[in-house]
Amino acid sequence: MTDQDYLQRATDLGNRKDSPYNFGAVVVKDGKIIGEGTNQVHEEHDPTLHAETSAIKQACKIIGSHNLDGATMYGSHEPCLMCFSCAAWAGVDRIVYAVAANQQNFMYEFEDYSLQDMAHHLTRRKILVEHVLLE
Repeated sequence: MTDQDYLQRATDLGNRKDSPYNFGAVVVKDGKIIGEGTNQVHEEHDPTLHAETSAIKQACKIIGSHNLDGATMYGSHEPCLMCFSCAAWAGVDRIVYAVAANQQNFMYEFEDYSLQDMAHHLTRRKILVEHVLLE
């Protein structure tokens, strides 16, 4: 499967919900999807249940470790800083997303601070962050 295939899967998962809560994410390691998630914030009344954190949690359970070294996280939308930080803690190597936050006027917690900035300031290792348009 390609980046486009994984981004499409993340988008399809997210589109099970109505906009603006249609976030989906998948975690891929060694060419296999090991975690999937959708936004559950409103249903579960839990601000941490973003699609990305849910996908990371499922991936970690499936492999039996908190370490996702070598994994890529694909998201229908640009992850927030909480989700980016969770991916960093889990050891995700690469983050790929289809829709940038500024494309839909999402306002995250920090102004003028991008995921690329966050990735640049990681001390232990770098994460490659890519905005890829879904074809």
